[in-house]
Order: sequence, then structure tokens, then C-alpha cells
Amino acid sequence: MFGAGEAGWAAQGAGDATVAALRDVAGADLYRRNAFRITGVSTYANRRAVRERRQRVGTALQVGADLDLGHALPVGPGEVRAAFDRLLDDPRRRLVDELFWLWDTDDATCACVKSLHADHDEAVRAHCAALDREADDPGPIDPELKRLWESAAESWQAVLRRAAFWDHVRHRVAALDDRQLDESAVDGLRQEFATALLRPITDLAGRNQRDQARLASLARRWPAPSVAIDDQLETVAAPRYEAARTGLATANDRLQEGDTALAAATVYTDVLPELRRLDIVVPRDRHRRTAGVHNDTAILLNNCAMILMEHTGPASEATARKWLTTALDLSSDSFTKDAIELNEQQVTELVDTFNRITYEAESLKAGYGPAVADRFLLELRQQAAGTPGEAMIDKLRRDLGTDRGGYAAVAAPRRRRTGLKLAFWAVLVAGGIFLLNQCSAGSSDTAAPAVGRPAAAAQSW
Repeated sequence: MFGAGEAGWAAQGAGDATVAALRDVAGADLYRRNAFRITGVSTYANRRAVRERRQRVGTALQVGADLDLGHALPVGPGEVRAAFDRLLDDPRRRLVDELFWLWDTDDATCACVKSLHADHDEAVRAHCAALDREADDPGPIDPELKRLWESAAESWQAVLRRAAFWDHVRHRVAALDDRQLDESAVDGLRQEFATALLRPITDLAGRNQRDQARLASLARRWPAPSVAIDDQLETVAAPRYEAARTGLATANDRLQEGDTALAAATVYTDVLPELRRLDIVVPRDRHRRTAGVHNDTAILLNNCAMILMEHTGPASEATARKWLTTALDLSSDSFTKDAIELNEQQVTELVDTFNRITYEAESLKAGYGPAVADRFLLELRQQAAGTPGEAMIDKLRRDLGTDRGGYAAVAAPRRRRTGLKLAFWAVLVAGGIFLLNQCSAGSSDTAAPAVGRPAAAAQSW
């Protein structure tokens, strides 16, 4: 719950303490815990009337007599007594509970126009019925529930537009005549009330994983400040953010250990499902925090793909492309997108280069024998010394059977071999320009640690 508890209210001003009371009741049980609903007491009842009602109800509870409280809520004796105590001992909480129960009764003591009370009660009844129906675990398609929510939203919005609503609250502050209530209580309630009305929906979204998409959509349509909607939904999504970050940190640890396959597998099994759940409640196109987690995941997958290509070359093209495609879909800022797209092009160039080398070596072997083909490959191997390209060429020599030695000398052919220099490959396997810093400008969280690369390589970007 928000705000301070009752024990700390004595040190607060009337406005702050009343807002704390409002925040305390705001939630899926907004009407379920309402003291007036539980006790059957009128919102206009004075202290004497409340005490008399408590005595009658208390006596009936003690002797186990049948008691009609005017509702069918499953409340026990302890909850009923606590509700009476709130009405008698806590004027701030009583004032808040008055806002969420019926005003259009015969004992009304204010000078408000009757339509205000009727419109307020229409909002309360629709809102209360919607929350009661939610508590009964409705199915995914419930036309009556949809109607109730729409009615509650429209009715509350209309009532809160009327200045007379807050005139009624001022009248009630005066009628309660308690030193713990003053004009600052009205000001605080007026500032926080619309946000408090939203809280039951987001509270339900946090409790009900199955219906989160429906409830999040409902929250976005509720007449409340957009900042409040976003903040409350991010609070609901906090466990999902934490799970995604935990999975991302685990994947990064595995990448640091050199296991690109396990790192990427962790992303696909542990992180991506959480990102999909986040997009339901806090979509990345609206929530910077969500976009940041997506972008950091994109960076890690990009780095997995590039390190894999460094170590294994064209043999891992399909896997690397899969990871890069996923990374591009997850990326949320232009720098990351551009870098991943460039890496996709680099993979294509690497594969094309290696295919041309393979074709040239096969042609030389067929036309001039394995010795000439091997001499060509050894020349390239020398250029690739100290890079993963060296191992790739050794594998190609083995695959072509040119590394066995003992061949008769054959004059090398004099023909141009365009584009077979390894300048590009040398840049490719240097590693630095492929890897992105594991930090997203769009993330509000601490990003996973950077993949360790030489300082000079990191400066390439």
C-alpha cells in the first residue's frame, strides 16, 4: 500500500494524512472494505448515531443472532467492529470512505442539488458492481462487466467535472467538525482522487495474470492522468522487469564465459518470454523502461552472433543470422538498429568472401592440381595469421585434401583473382566493430555488464 500507516498520521498535516488514507483504501478492495458498506451506517450519521448502531450490532454479534447489515459481504465480527472503530476514531478515513459510498439518502444534511448526489451514487454503484464482478473471477468475455466499467468511468468523469462535488466534501468537513480535518484535506483529496480511482484496475492487473491484457487496456482508457497510468502499470510490471533483467544478467555471464550458444539460449528461454509479458502491460513504444530492456537484450544477442562468427566463420551463418534478426526486432534506438543492420551486411560479406576463396581453391585444384591450390590457400593463411580466418583456411585445406604435401611442382597460373585479399576479413575478425556496448540510452535500469573487448576495439564505434 501507499503512504504512512495510522500510527504516523498524528505527525502529518490534515491534507497529507487524508491523502495517505485515500491511498490506503485505493485498490481492488476499495468498496469491499468501505466502513459504511460493512456497517450499514449512513454517510451522514453523526457520532451518536454510529455509537448506537455499533451497540445494537455488537450485541447481536455477541449472542449470535441473525443480523442484517444490508449486504451479503462475507464479513466476520472482527471486521465489523474494526469498521465501526474507523468511523468513530479516524475522521480522515471516515471522510475518505464517505467519498466511496452513497450520498443520495433521505437523511442528507447538505444543500447540494439532488442531481449531484444521484450522479455520484450512479458512479459508486457501477464502480462497486464492476469490482464485485471482478472478484467473482469473470470469464475473458463478459459484456455486463464491460458495460459496468464503461459506466463507472463515464460517471466518475462527469461527477469530478462538477465543482459542486468538492463543495459537498467541504460541507462534510465542516459537519464532522474535527480538528484533524480542514481545507487542506479537501485540496489533497482533489489532487489525488482521479489517480486513486485508477488504482483498483491496476491492482487487479497485478493480481490477475490471466487477464492482464484486458485490465491494462482498461487502465489506459480510464479517465486519469497518463503519467499516473504509466507509473501504476510499471509498478504492476515490476516482477516482470526484474525477471527479464535477471535472465539477461545470466545470459551475459555465459557470454563472458565464452559460451555463445548457452547465452543465446538463455535469452530465448528466459528473457524473451518476459519481454512478451511486458509488452502486454507496458509496451515498449510507450514505456522507456521496457524499451531499454528490449534494447539491452538486442545488444547481447548481437554480440553473441558476432563472437560466434569470429570463432566459427561461415559455418555458423544460419545461427548468427537468426540471432541478428531477433536482435534487430528488439532494438529500440537508431544507433543499435544501424549497428545490427551493418553487422548483417558484414556477415553477408564474410560468407561471400569465404565462398569466393573456396571456389577459387576448387578451380585451382581442378585445373592445376592440389599443390597450386594449397599454395594459394597458404598465401591467404599467412595474411590471416593470428585471426580466426587462419583456422577457417586450415579447415578448407583439409576439406579439399590439399594439406597432404608431396605434390609434384606445378607452375602457378597467371590470372587475376579479383577481391580475394583478406583486408576485409582482417577487420571482420578483429572483433571490435561487431560488438556493442551493453548499455542502452533508453533504459532506466542498470544494464548488464559490457562484453569484454579490447579498448581500441570499443573505440571503433
